[in-house]
Amino acid sequence: MILLAAMLSGCTASGEQDFTNKLPTAPQDSASSISSIMEASGTDEPTPNPGKSQSSEADSDKIQVHPYLAGLIFDIVEEISTPEMSEYERAKAAFDYMIRNTYLDEPIGLNLWRIHGGGEQPIPYLEQRALSPLRYGVGMCEDYAAALTLLLRGMGLQAEYVPGLTYSAEGHLVDHAWTMVQIDGVWYHLDSQLEDNISRRGSVRYRYFLKSDTSMSASHRWGQNLIDSGLLTPEQNAQIAQNYLLPVCPQDYPTPERLELGETPVPDVEALRREAEDEIIAWERENGPLPQMELDTIPPVFGVAGYGPADEG
Repeated sequence: MILLAAMLSGCTASGEQDFTNKLPTAPQDSASSISSIMEASGTDEPTPNPGKSQSSEADSDKIQVHPYLAGLIFDIVEEISTPEMSEYERAKAAFDYMIRNTYLDEPIGLNLWRIHGGGEQPIPYLEQRALSPLRYGVGMCEDYAAALTLLLRGMGLQAEYVPGLTYSAEGHLVDHAWTMVQIDGVWYHLDSQLEDNISRRGSVRYRYFLKSDTSMSASHRWGQNLIDSGLLTPEQNAQIAQNYLLPVCPQDYPTPERLELGETPVPDVEALRREAEDEIIAWERENGPLPQMELDTIPPVFGVAGYGPADEG
Protein backbone atom coordinates (compact mmCIF):
# COMPACT_ATOMS: atom_id res chain seq x y z
CA MET A 1 0.00 0.00 0.00
CA ILE A 2 1.09 3.55 -0.71
CA LEU A 3 1.85 5.75 2.27
CA LEU A 4 0.25 9.18 2.17
CA ALA A 5 2.17 11.85 4.01
CA ALA A 6 -0.84 13.04 5.92
CA MET A 7 -4.42 13.30 5.52
CA LEU A 8 -5.46 16.44 4.28
CA SER A 9 -6.47 19.13 6.63
CA GLY A 10 -7.84 22.57 6.08
CA CYS A 11 -10.79 24.03 4.27
CA THR A 12 -13.78 25.86 5.50
CA ALA A 13 -17.09 24.18 5.93
CA SER A 14 -19.68 24.54 3.21
CA GLY A 15 -22.38 27.15 3.53
CA GLU A 16 -22.80 30.84 2.81
CA GLN A 17 -20.96 33.27 5.04
CA ASP A 18 -21.56 36.93 5.82
CA PHE A 19 -18.68 39.32 6.53
CA THR A 20 -18.84 43.05 7.30
CA ASN A 21 -17.67 44.96 4.94
CA LYS A 22 7.64 41.30 -8.79
CA LEU A 23 7.53 42.70 -11.50
CA PRO A 24 5.05 42.63 -14.36
CA THR A 25 5.86 40.33 -17.24
CA ALA A 26 4.89 40.66 -20.87
CA PRO A 27 1.63 38.83 -21.61
CA GLN A 28 2.00 35.37 -23.12
CA ASP A 29 -0.57 33.62 -25.22
CA SER A 30 -2.01 30.34 -23.99
CA ALA A 31 -0.26 28.28 -26.63
CA SER A 32 3.23 29.54 -25.75
CA SER A 33 2.54 29.09 -22.03
CA ILE A 34 1.34 25.53 -22.51
CA SER A 35 4.40 24.82 -24.62
CA SER A 36 6.50 25.84 -21.62
CA ILE A 37 4.56 23.45 -19.42
CA MET A 38 4.89 20.58 -21.85
CA GLU A 39 8.67 21.07 -21.99
CA ALA A 40 8.85 20.12 -18.32
CA SER A 41 11.31 17.34 -17.64
CA GLY A 42 9.22 15.64 -15.02
CA THR A 43 9.73 14.98 -11.34
CA ASP A 44 11.81 17.80 -9.95
CA GLU A 45 12.28 17.69 -6.20
CA PRO A 46 9.98 19.96 -4.17
CA THR A 47 11.21 23.51 -3.80
CA PRO A 48 11.51 25.12 -0.34
CA ASN A 49 8.47 27.30 -1.11
CA PRO A 50 5.74 25.30 -2.84
CA GLY A 51 3.61 28.40 -3.31
CA LYS A 52 6.11 30.46 -5.27
CA SER A 53 5.83 30.53 -9.04
CA GLN A 54 8.95 29.20 -10.71
CA SER A 55 8.07 31.42 -13.66
CA SER A 56 8.92 34.44 -11.51
CA GLU A 57 12.51 33.32 -10.96
CA ALA A 58 15.08 35.43 -12.82
CA ASP A 59 16.91 32.40 -14.20
CA SER A 60 13.90 30.69 -15.74
CA ASP A 61 10.64 31.50 -17.47
CA LYS A 62 9.63 27.84 -17.68
CA ILE A 63 6.92 26.30 -15.52
CA GLN A 64 8.26 22.91 -14.41
CA VAL A 65 5.33 20.52 -14.02
CA HIS A 66 5.18 16.73 -14.03
CA PRO A 67 4.12 15.55 -17.52
CA TYR A 68 0.86 14.03 -16.25
CA LEU A 69 -0.18 17.30 -14.58
CA ALA A 70 0.98 19.24 -17.63
CA GLY A 71 -1.32 17.15 -19.80
CA LEU A 72 -4.30 17.79 -17.55
CA ILE A 73 -3.58 21.52 -17.57
CA PHE A 74 -3.09 21.53 -21.33
CA ASP A 75 -6.49 19.91 -21.94
CA ILE A 76 -8.35 22.35 -19.68
CA VAL A 77 -6.59 25.44 -21.03
CA GLU A 78 -7.32 24.33 -24.59
CA GLU A 79 -10.99 23.91 -23.62
CA ILE A 80 -11.54 27.25 -21.88
CA SER A 81 -9.24 29.78 -23.56
CA THR A 82 -7.96 31.20 -26.82
CA PRO A 83 -4.70 33.07 -27.51
CA GLU A 84 -6.67 36.28 -28.17
CA MET A 85 -8.02 36.47 -24.61
CA SER A 86 -6.88 39.30 -22.35
CA GLU A 87 -5.27 38.51 -19.01
CA TYR A 88 -8.54 39.34 -17.26
CA GLU A 89 -10.51 37.03 -19.56
CA ARG A 90 -8.08 34.18 -18.92
CA ALA A 91 -8.31 34.64 -15.16
CA LYS A 92 -12.10 34.69 -15.27
CA ALA A 93 -12.21 31.61 -17.52
CA ALA A 94 -10.03 29.67 -15.07
CA PHE A 95 -12.05 30.87 -12.05
CA ASP A 96 -15.36 29.98 -13.72
CA TYR A 97 -13.99 26.57 -14.67
CA MET A 98 -13.20 25.80 -11.03
CA ILE A 99 -16.69 26.84 -9.90
CA ARG A 100 -18.46 24.83 -12.61
CA ASN A 101 -16.34 21.72 -12.32
CA THR A 102 -15.10 21.28 -8.74
CA TYR A 103 -16.85 19.76 -5.74
CA LEU A 104 -15.74 20.02 -2.11
CA ASP A 105 -14.63 16.61 -0.83
CA GLU A 106 -11.47 14.71 0.04
CA PRO A 107 -9.17 14.48 -3.00
CA ILE A 108 -9.04 11.43 -5.24
CA GLY A 109 -6.28 9.53 -7.02
CA LEU A 110 -3.26 11.12 -5.37
CA ASN A 111 -0.95 8.39 -6.69
CA LEU A 112 -2.04 8.51 -10.33
CA TRP A 113 0.89 10.64 -11.49
CA ARG A 114 3.15 7.73 -10.50
CA ILE A 115 1.74 5.48 -13.21
CA HIS A 116 1.80 8.25 -15.85
CA GLY A 117 5.46 9.10 -16.11
CA GLY A 118 6.43 7.85 -12.66
CA GLY A 119 9.36 9.25 -10.77
CA GLU A 120 11.37 8.24 -7.75
CA GLN A 121 10.70 11.47 -5.84
CA PRO A 122 7.37 12.97 -4.77
CA ILE A 123 6.06 15.70 -7.00
CA PRO A 124 5.89 19.20 -5.45
CA TYR A 125 3.02 20.10 -3.16
CA LEU A 126 1.14 22.33 -5.61
CA GLU A 127 1.09 19.65 -8.29
CA GLN A 128 0.11 16.96 -5.81
CA ARG A 129 -2.79 18.99 -4.43
CA ALA A 130 -3.92 20.12 -7.89
CA LEU A 131 -4.24 16.61 -9.28
CA SER A 132 -7.67 15.68 -7.92
CA PRO A 133 -9.52 18.84 -9.08
CA LEU A 134 -7.84 18.75 -12.49
CA ARG A 135 -8.57 15.05 -13.09
CA TYR A 136 -11.74 14.39 -11.08
CA GLY A 137 -13.20 17.78 -10.17
CA VAL A 138 -13.00 16.99 -6.43
CA GLY A 139 -10.90 18.50 -3.65
CA MET A 140 -10.58 20.54 -0.49
CA CYS A 141 -9.68 24.22 -0.30
CA GLU A 142 -5.95 23.52 -0.70
CA ASP A 143 -6.72 21.51 -3.83
CA TYR A 144 -8.92 24.25 -5.32
CA ALA A 145 -6.19 26.81 -4.65
CA ALA A 146 -3.40 24.66 -6.07
CA ALA A 147 -5.37 23.73 -9.19
CA LEU A 148 -6.39 27.34 -9.89
CA THR A 149 -2.80 28.51 -9.38
CA LEU A 150 -1.48 26.00 -11.93
CA LEU A 151 -4.29 26.70 -14.40
CA LEU A 152 -3.54 30.43 -14.26
CA ARG A 153 0.17 29.80 -14.77
CA GLY A 154 -0.73 27.49 -17.64
CA MET A 155 -2.59 30.39 -19.24
CA GLY A 156 0.50 32.58 -19.08
CA LEU A 157 -0.31 34.49 -15.88
CA GLN A 158 1.72 34.92 -12.73
CA ALA A 159 -0.14 33.30 -9.84
CA GLU A 160 0.61 32.36 -6.24
CA TYR A 161 -0.84 29.90 -3.71
CA VAL A 162 -1.88 31.62 -0.46
CA PRO A 163 -2.14 29.78 2.89
CA GLY A 164 -4.11 31.62 5.55
CA LEU A 165 -7.24 31.70 7.68
CA THR A 166 -10.87 32.48 6.99
CA TYR A 167 -14.15 32.11 8.88
CA SER A 168 -16.15 28.90 8.89
CA ALA A 169 -19.93 28.94 8.50
CA GLU A 170 -20.06 28.67 12.29
CA GLY A 171 -18.01 31.86 12.65
CA HIS A 172 -14.65 30.46 13.77
CA LEU A 173 -11.30 31.09 12.13
CA VAL A 174 -10.07 27.98 10.31
CA ASP A 175 -7.11 27.28 8.05
CA HIS A 176 -7.74 27.87 4.38
CA ALA A 177 -6.00 28.42 1.04
CA TRP A 178 -6.72 30.57 -1.99
CA THR A 179 -4.89 32.19 -4.92
CA MET A 180 -3.38 35.48 -6.08
CA VAL A 181 -3.00 36.45 -9.73
CA GLN A 182 -1.37 39.33 -11.56
CA ILE A 183 -3.57 41.07 -14.15
CA ASP A 184 -2.02 43.84 -16.25
CA GLY A 185 0.73 44.31 -13.68
CA VAL A 186 -1.60 44.45 -10.64
CA TRP A 187 -2.04 41.62 -8.12
CA TYR A 188 -5.47 40.43 -6.90
CA HIS A 189 -6.93 37.78 -4.60
CA LEU A 190 -9.33 35.13 -5.87
CA ASP A 191 -10.86 32.38 -3.73
CA SER A 192 -12.53 29.74 -5.86
CA GLN A 193 -13.49 27.43 -3.01
CA LEU A 194 -15.33 30.04 -0.96
CA GLU A 195 -16.97 31.35 -4.14
CA ASP A 196 -18.09 27.81 -4.87
CA ASN A 197 -19.64 27.56 -1.40
CA ILE A 198 -21.92 30.52 -2.07
CA SER A 199 -22.69 29.63 -5.69
CA ARG A 200 -24.78 26.54 -5.05
CA ARG A 201 -27.98 28.56 -5.42
CA GLY A 202 -27.47 28.79 -9.14
CA SER A 203 -25.30 31.84 -9.76
CA VAL A 204 -21.75 33.06 -9.27
CA ARG A 205 -21.66 36.50 -7.64
CA TYR A 206 -17.86 36.99 -7.84
CA ARG A 207 -17.65 37.98 -4.20
CA TYR A 208 -14.12 36.54 -3.99
CA PHE A 209 -12.85 37.28 -7.51
CA LEU A 210 -10.02 39.76 -8.14
CA LYS A 211 -10.22 41.47 -4.76
CA SER A 212 -7.89 43.87 -3.00
CA ASP A 213 -6.13 43.32 0.31
CA THR A 214 -8.65 45.67 1.93
CA SER A 215 -11.67 43.73 0.68
CA MET A 216 -10.15 40.35 1.40
CA SER A 217 -9.06 41.26 4.93
CA ALA A 218 -12.71 41.48 5.99
CA SER A 219 -12.86 37.69 5.87
CA HIS A 220 -9.30 36.38 5.44
CA ARG A 221 -5.97 36.51 7.26
CA TRP A 222 -2.65 35.86 5.49
CA GLY A 223 0.94 37.05 5.25
CA GLN A 224 2.05 39.91 7.47
CA ASN A 225 -1.45 40.57 8.80
CA LEU A 226 -1.58 36.94 10.00
CA ILE A 227 1.83 37.26 11.65
CA ASP A 228 0.71 40.48 13.33
CA SER A 229 -2.50 38.87 14.58
CA GLY A 230 -0.66 36.82 17.20
CA LEU A 231 -2.79 33.78 16.37
CA LEU A 232 -0.01 31.45 15.24
CA THR A 233 3.05 29.83 16.76
CA PRO A 234 6.53 31.30 16.24
CA GLU A 235 7.31 28.40 13.91
CA GLN A 236 4.24 29.12 11.78
CA ASN A 237 5.07 32.82 11.66
CA ALA A 238 8.59 31.97 10.53
CA GLN A 239 7.23 29.85 7.67
CA ILE A 240 5.02 32.72 6.53
CA ALA A 241 7.85 35.24 6.83
CA GLN A 242 10.17 33.04 4.80
CA ASN A 243 7.79 31.87 2.09
CA TYR A 244 4.44 33.65 2.07
CA LEU A 245 4.90 37.40 2.31
CA LEU A 246 3.03 37.78 -0.92
CA PRO A 247 2.51 40.74 -3.27
CA VAL A 248 0.35 43.71 -2.30
CA CYS A 249 -3.12 43.73 -3.90
CA PRO A 250 -3.92 47.45 -3.97
CA GLN A 251 -7.38 47.57 -5.56
CA ASP A 252 -10.52 45.65 -6.48
CA TYR A 253 -11.16 44.81 -10.10
CA PRO A 254 -14.69 45.76 -11.24
CA THR A 255 -17.06 42.93 -10.33
CA PRO A 256 -18.40 41.00 -13.33
CA GLU A 257 -22.09 40.42 -13.89
CA ARG A 258 -23.46 37.35 -12.17
CA LEU A 259 -22.95 34.07 -13.97
CA GLU A 260 -26.06 31.88 -13.96
CA LEU A 261 -25.11 28.25 -13.37
CA GLY A 262 -28.39 26.43 -13.24
CA GLU A 263 -28.35 23.08 -11.47
CA THR A 264 -24.83 22.01 -10.49
CA PRO A 265 -24.63 18.21 -10.60
CA VAL A 266 -23.07 16.48 -7.60
CA PRO A 267 -20.44 13.95 -8.68
CA ASP A 268 -20.55 10.33 -7.56
CA VAL A 269 -17.44 10.66 -5.44
CA GLU A 270 -17.35 7.02 -4.40
CA ALA A 271 -17.54 5.91 -8.03
CA LEU A 272 -14.66 8.24 -8.86
CA ARG A 273 -12.62 6.78 -6.00
CA ARG A 274 -13.23 3.27 -7.31
CA GLU A 275 -12.23 4.41 -10.80
CA ALA A 276 -8.92 5.76 -9.48
CA GLU A 277 -8.28 2.61 -7.45
CA ASP A 278 -9.07 0.39 -10.43
CA GLU A 279 -6.58 2.33 -12.57
CA ILE A 280 -3.83 1.73 -10.00
CA ILE A 281 -4.78 -1.95 -9.65
CA ALA A 282 -4.68 -2.48 -13.41
CA TRP A 283 -1.24 -0.87 -13.62
CA GLU A 284 0.11 -2.97 -10.75
CA ARG A 285 -1.09 -6.17 -12.41
CA GLU A 286 1.15 -5.34 -15.35
CA ASN A 287 4.07 -3.76 -13.51
CA GLY A 288 4.07 -4.97 -9.92
CA PRO A 289 3.26 -3.05 -6.74
CA LEU A 290 4.15 0.61 -6.58
CA PRO A 291 6.94 1.17 -4.04
CA GLN A 292 5.98 2.93 -0.85
CA MET A 293 6.25 6.71 -1.09
CA GLU A 294 5.34 9.53 1.25
CA LEU A 295 3.51 12.01 -0.91
CA ASP A 296 3.85 15.78 -0.47
CA THR A 297 0.32 16.54 0.71
CA ILE A 298 0.86 18.35 4.02
CA PRO A 299 -0.44 21.96 3.87
CA PRO A 300 2.22 24.59 4.53
CA VAL A 301 2.07 26.54 7.79
CA PHE A 302 -0.90 24.64 9.24
CA GLY A 303 0.20 21.04 8.71
CA VAL A 304 -1.98 18.03 9.38
CA ALA A 305 -3.72 19.36 12.49
CA GLY A 306 -4.95 22.53 10.82
CA TYR A 307 -6.24 25.54 12.69
CA GLY A 308 -9.57 26.03 14.43
CA PRO A 309 -12.25 23.51 15.45
CA ALA A 310 -11.51 20.11 13.92
CA ASP A 311 -15.13 19.49 12.91
CA GLU A 312 -15.25 22.75 10.94
CA GLY A 313 -12.18 22.18 8.78
